[in-house]
Amino acid sequence: MKKIFSVIVGAGVITAICGVLFIHNEITDRINPLVPRQDLYVQINRDGQHLKQGGTEYTLDGYNKSGEKNEVTFYAGGDLRKNAYLKVSSKGKYVETWEEVQHKDLPKNVQSQLKQ
Repeated sequence: MKKIFSVIVGAGVITAICGVLFIHNEITDRINPLVPRQDLYVQINRDGQHLKQGGTEYTLDGYNKSGEKNEVTFYAGGDLRKNAYLKVSSKGKYVETWEEVQHKDLPKNVQSQLKQ
């Protein structure tokens, strides 16, 4: 009986570890040590989706400091200013923070991607 219990617990642990390492969503990316943190730069160039519980969810194209494009989804307490530039600190699909920045403060590779 102990052997069967050990096998079931071992299989559960292996399944949980594989889930954290290979499934990418906000929860697993937040705790996965293999997912790197990065800053993405976005421009509020479309309306967000208004949520029933309040606030607005935005899904926008973001660019890292090398100019590579990534889609990012984040929550704001309300509507954000149109054409504003944001620096979004993320870890995979998990967004830690975001803050408004000026166009001149964007990395050069990003400035060419985002209109002024």
